[in-house]
Amino acid sequence: MRNEDYQQMKENWKQIISYGPRPFGSDSLKQCSDYLTGEMKKLAPEAYQESYRADAWEVDNWNLEIVSPAPRKLNSYLFLGSGASDGFEGRLIFAGHNRIWNMYVWDRYAVVDGSGEITAYITVRGNGEAIPQMLFTGDSELPHYIVGIEEKDFFEAAVLDRTVVRGCAHCRKLPDANCYNVVGILGEGDRKVVLCAHYDTVYNTPGAYDNSSGAAVLLEIGRQLHNYHLNTQIELLLTDGEEFNLVGSRRRCQRCADDDIGMVLCIDGVGRDEVLEVWSGPEPFERKIRGILEKSSEHFKALYKCPPPPGSDQEPYYSAGIPACMLTFNDQGILHSPKDIFEESKFKNMNVMVRISLDLLEQLNVIKR
Repeated sequence: MRNEDYQQMKENWKQIISYGPRPFGSDSLKQCSDYLTGEMKKLAPEAYQESYRADAWEVDNWNLEIVSPAPRKLNSYLFLGSGASDGFEGRLIFAGHNRIWNMYVWDRYAVVDGSGEITAYITVRGNGEAIPQMLFTGDSELPHYIVGIEEKDFFEAAVLDRTVVRGCAHCRKLPDANCYNVVGILGEGDRKVVLCAHYDTVYNTPGAYDNSSGAAVLLEIGRQLHNYHLNTQIELLLTDGEEFNLVGSRRRCQRCADDDIGMVLCIDGVGRDEVLEVWSGPEPFERKIRGILEKSSEHFKALYKCPPPPGSDQEPYYSAGIPACMLTFNDQGILHSPKDIFEESKFKNMNVMVRISLDLLEQLNVIKR
């Protein structure tokens, strides 16, 4: 299939990006959701926007800097869900480790004031520069910052040097915010297959890769499915709140707990590289996926992970015992970064992702020509 056949996908991709950062609970996310609902209705006339109430979080600004012995500003972000502070100051101590998505374990430091009380936490990202991530320490009234791996040696030495830091965090929790999933149904039958992608972002990026690309790919897959016979019902699901502990997919999975779901295919991030990460399980299902992809005529290098890590929207379904597969052209260099903008190199991989996904569905007997 030629690239020019995917122009509608490119237009959808550009439009999704144009809404800018779309954190869960934001006005820009609702605007994007309305657009996506309109596009979904072109594929599935009975498509609808499904709303849930859930706690969200937003940030205005923040600061983190070294006071002594050598003053400088630290490049940092707040964790999603961080507590707030009008200001704090204290020395650094090593506070153990912070676990992120049960996938990463990164060094964590605490800021201790003159009375010995912890007033803030700072995590050093172990695999790249500072980016926002979800906080999983439970509700915290204290600020939680993340800095990049380039600060690792400095922070290790700072504990011995009794380095003093200060900062502020102007952020807040948003109780009872709206979470908007977009749902379209194709085909018929009591059993269904779920195809999903999230369209929310973290607060500092328009998320062209993560995951405007996946949302546009999902819509294109839905458009292409009209050229196939469907052997089962297919749910096209665009989720909100993936970056905020998968709130949209968790709520949808709960609502569909009594449905007969045969499998879930999740598209999360189409980056610039040619390494296709394949998170799938259980193991017999992973072998089927591997067998199909190894015969693909598309150009990519597959990296398989089984069981699938918990950091994307397949997780609630997989935890419920449903076979699941997540596909991503991972791009850690721009993940959750302002650098994640429109680039043609991503669009080339989006074309590949559409074809790979359709081939998987065909070989798994979900669809046929």
